[in-house]
Amino acid sequence: MKITIAIFLLFLGCIFKNMYSYGYGVNDAFWRVVWSIDEGTIWAPNFSEENFSKLTKGMTSEEVLSLMGKPLNMSKNCEDICFWNYTKQDSGTSDFDQRWVVFNRDHQVVEVRKSFFID
Repeated sequence: MKITIAIFLLFLGCIFKNMYSYGYGVNDAFWRVVWSIDEGTIWAPNFSEENFSKLTKGMTSEEVLSLMGKPLNMSKNCEDICFWNYTKQDSGTSDFDQRWVVFNRDHQVVEVRKSFFID
C-alpha cells in the first residue's frame, strides 16, 4: 500500500512539474508524463518557454522574430496562413511538445499553438 501511494505521489509530482515547466494544463501535463518514454522534441536553438508565453495574437512577424529568434521551420508559401515551428518531432511517430506560431497573410499572429502532441 505504501509503495502504491508513493508511486501515485511521484506521478502527481511529475504532472505538476510539467504544468510548471511548460505552462501546461492538467491534460497536456498528464499525457506528457504518460508518454514521456516516447517524447521526442527538437527545440529551436534559442527557444525560451518564457518568451514563447509572451506571444499574443496581433503581433507582427518582426516582433515574434525579435522575441523568439529564428524558428526551426518557416512556411515557404504564405498566401493565406503561414506556420513558424519552434519545435518538431525527432521521428515520424514520436510525441512532442508543439510550439508553433500561425500568421495571416498580413504577417500578424492569429494563433499560438502550445500543447503536447500525441502521435
